[in-house]
Amino acid sequence: MMRVKIIQVFRHWKICIWLTFGIAVVVLLVLIYWHPAVHAFKFVWSPEYRECVLQSRNYELEEKSTPLYVTLKFHGRLGNWMYGYASLLGIAKANGYIPYLPSSHPLVSYFPLTKIRSSNAECLQVVYDERPCTYNPLFFNLPPGNITIDGYLQSWKYFRFMEEEIRHEFKLHTHLKISARDQLNGYVGKYLKEGHLVISIHVRRGDVLTEGAKKMGFRHAPASYFQSAMSYMLERYPNSVFFVTSDDIEWCKENIKSPRSVHSNQIKTAAPVVFSESTHFWEDFAMLTLCNHSIISVGTFGWWSAWLANGHVVYYKDYSFPGSKLDYETTREDFFPTHWVSLSSGLCSKNINTCTFFLIAVSVFQHMFDL
Repeated sequence: MMRVKIIQVFRHWKICIWLTFGIAVVVLLVLIYWHPAVHAFKFVWSPEYRECVLQSRNYELEEKSTPLYVTLKFHGRLGNWMYGYASLLGIAKANGYIPYLPSSHPLVSYFPLTKIRSSNAECLQVVYDERPCTYNPLFFNLPPGNITIDGYLQSWKYFRFMEEEIRHEFKLHTHLKISARDQLNGYVGKYLKEGHLVISIHVRRGDVLTEGAKKMGFRHAPASYFQSAMSYMLERYPNSVFFVTSDDIEWCKENIKSPRSVHSNQIKTAAPVVFSESTHFWEDFAMLTLCNHSIISVGTFGWWSAWLANGHVVYYKDYSFPGSKLDYETTREDFFPTHWVSLSSGLCSKNINTCTFFLIAVSVFQHMFDL
């Protein structure tokens, strides 16, 4: 009796093993042939899809004589849009495609962009950007056909060979630039008359303090970072005024104070600090681009204001938590230009001269070897 039961159990196990093996084979075949099967079905039953496929094939057969278009599915806000547009132009140039932005996009309200189109190109294929702040050289070898890139494309390396053209694209509309000059002059005009340089400080707090941002991996820059960055800048540019903009200007007024820079055992007069009272982000952005040098915390808004100002830039080194999603998606040397100076919080709090000597040496080394 016991022997019969053992044989039955063995037979059941045998059936289970074969059944599991059969399911695994079916799943594997589905994974291998799913896309070709869907492609074949769409080719037969969808005239629009069939036309797009034939257009792509004809493009190859005609030795790429037909112009192709590339656009971007935009995400985020102003800084993200600017990064996407600049990278789009670089990718298009590298591939020989025609880039375009929909003419209804909000960026057109701020800049007289030249690469716009009133309607989408036909037969757009979607290509995905998996790591938003990491350079991917595969985008310089797009598949044939009209392309939509879904992602952020936030690396300066996508447009490093056409910087002058990007700066031309991002010249503010004349009325916005005139307004920004007038506003900035209202804040720091008296210091400009005395020959001061203007060093901007952009402080992002609001959304990076939320639980969602923390889970993503964002770190807000503490007051000690700004004190360190200001000390460093004053050693390089002692005759300066700091101009602060933020989405939390009251925190800035309480926490950002001009440090006393020490040199040759003498205490210099603290540099003036002026705070923007503007409630419109685009006004702050426009004024930031007109400053001589830049201190930024975290995010693309400050990044682009500093890049357009085109002076000396210090950024917050510890902007992401190690091991977080943001940390994975960001490659530092792809996101930040190599000649910008990274600075942690508190580095200059004890010995300003030592800190400044070290940072200047790093900056010179970066320029010499283009790291």
